[in-house]
Amino acid sequence: MTTIASPKTQWLIASDLDGTLLDHFSYSHQPADATLQQLESAGIPVILNSSKTRDEMLALRDALQNQHPFIVENGSAIFIPAGYFPNKPELAREEDGYWVLEPGAQRQSIVDFLHNDGESHGVPYLSFSSASNEEIVAATGLNASEAEQANRRGYSEPLLWRGNEQEKAAFAARANAAGFATLQGGRFLHVLGQTDKGQATKLLKKTYQHYTDRSCKLIASGDGPNDLDMLKIADVAVIVRSPSHAPPELPHHPELIVTQETGPLGWALAIQDILATELLPL
Repeated sequence: MTTIASPKTQWLIASDLDGTLLDHFSYSHQPADATLQQLESAGIPVILNSSKTRDEMLALRDALQNQHPFIVENGSAIFIPAGYFPNKPELAREEDGYWVLEPGAQRQSIVDFLHNDGESHGVPYLSFSSASNEEIVAATGLNASEAEQANRRGYSEPLLWRGNEQEKAAFAARANAAGFATLQGGRFLHVLGQTDKGQATKLLKKTYQHYTDRSCKLIASGDGPNDLDMLKIADVAVIVRSPSHAPPELPHHPELIVTQETGPLGWALAIQDILATELLPL
């Protein structure tokens, strides 16, 4: 493993939120707070990469005291604080103080597909776009305000699947044929454009690399199947153990850590182990 303290290397950490930096049940991030502060002091950006929406991520970035770029809706868009890099990336547009890269699809095109598909094949799921706020609260465990944020989506549609696995596979095939992708998260099946957390992370890493002479290296952490694309491209992959499902399989990765503890405690201990091994002066 490359020495993390090398002045020739800029390390980046891309991290999932639910079940990784946030506790699966309580959504607490407290066990990770001290490690996050250490990373900030050491100049190692933590890039939040989640299925969550922009509004949800903005609130969580404030809570986590994070000022770095972030990736929303399973790799559908990258939000970079304006001025974070010396100039705006070539393909980015400006929106509310952010430079935005959009490898994903617009939500309305996904909703249109769901409407047409549902007329032909039925609707064995609850979609956020057709759900009441009360139904989203019941499905997610969020409070009413948080549920509203979760439904202000720009690039994807979460489905609470109520059919069987055969129906889900057939639906996924139809979505793919229409130019969309499906990703199974911890609770929801997400319909989105032909992107994923890994593709968006690669694009953001490339953007970092464009503005530095140092070699950018990546640590990625997550707990679910929708994190695998991000974990596969990492120099060091951290699978955070979940209390609700088995760790996703990532065979043949050269630098793989599977935590013993769950959630933000497991994340923090794994990151501390990496830092201690690599002798990073914190």
